[in-house]
Amino acid sequence: MKVAMCPCIVITYPFPLGRATGGARLTREIARHLGKAGAEVIILPVSASPLSRYPRPKVADKFLGFEFDEDLSQYSVDIVRVPQHPLHWRFDGLAVKNALRKTLKERHVKIVLSFFNEAPAPAFLRSRGVKFGYIAIWQSYAIVLTQYSRLGRVRKLVWKWANDRYIIRPHKQADVLFAISHFTRQELMDVIGVEGERITVCHLGVDSIFTKISRPRPVEITQFIYFTRIVPLKGILDAIEALGMLAAKGLKNWNLRVLGLGNHEMVRKAAREHGIGHKVVVCDPVNDERLRRELQQAHLAIMPSHAESFGLALAEAQAAGIPVVSYDVGSVPEVVENGVTGWLAPLHRVDRLAQCIEEAIWHPETTYRAGLAGRERVKQMFTWEKTAATILEGIKKL
Repeated sequence: MKVAMCPCIVITYPFPLGRATGGARLTREIARHLGKAGAEVIILPVSASPLSRYPRPKVADKFLGFEFDEDLSQYSVDIVRVPQHPLHWRFDGLAVKNALRKTLKERHVKIVLSFFNEAPAPAFLRSRGVKFGYIAIWQSYAIVLTQYSRLGRVRKLVWKWANDRYIIRPHKQADVLFAISHFTRQELMDVIGVEGERITVCHLGVDSIFTKISRPRPVEITQFIYFTRIVPLKGILDAIEALGMLAAKGLKNWNLRVLGLGNHEMVRKAAREHGIGHKVVVCDPVNDERLRRELQQAHLAIMPSHAESFGLALAEAQAAGIPVVSYDVGSVPEVVENGVTGWLAPLHRVDRLAQCIEEAIWHPETTYRAGLAGRERVKQMFTWEKTAATILEGIKKL
């Protein structure tokens, strides 16, 4: 759908576009589909290292995403890479602001959309007649804003100041917020204190190429996959514990492939402790093509995150025709329909998680049909075309 106006939209992103993460993928796809819909788009990704030590290490060129430049340019999307701030990731917004100064001299920008701490100061944009918006994808604002509660008094004051300066105030000052789930919209209202009328629910999309992955009917459910960040909050240790329970009952005809950025040794250690070290393979993050090959081989996705604002990996798994086992928490019920496209257990009930996996193992035909139902649901509900149209409509209202 082409729009009558051709707004120039700047999207800032706090990390390199070439990293194999959901955030990099969604940034590229939002920009691509805004361009397809008729907007001019500039992406300002920060060439930021995930390490916070000083001096911050340089990011290798292979992570900067140069391979996407030509592809995105055909959709009126330009990429201008921003160097990271030398001191700390909290200050990357200053580097983005410097890059924006140059951009604003050359282009008539209507709105800047940001994700995290890389957001430029709203007052800076307002003084130049530019609107400011957030695409709210934080896993959980409630968790982020309370995780400093166990720190010492001085560190707690510093974290509280930083959260107010870089999270709460900018969100309250934004002209528009796009929440990627109804759960996140409610958190923005309850935790940040944003008025509901300024928040538009804008579900993320899934690349249609996932829906083209072949899905033969399996005889047995033996191949499991986990493909998101490898951190406790994403539930990897819960998945390992649940599979250990099944192995202890004698259910051992399965393998789990773990793909993602994070603490690989933590997973290997946990697997050994639960007696399933030989059943778990941990891999580095993979590119889009390799991910599709991995999904083609999988029968069941096990990703019991403790908090989700959307769950792009959950939607991608379903698009590939793979049912999901997860926790009934956050936005997950918006993406996974319990008992239809997957199985959801109560949060922290690892025993119930194990029961869900066992249910999938013992009923391969039901599991297969749940995967197909998930694919159809994603086709109907989660497309990047809908995401772009919602964002453009929100900008038009401004």
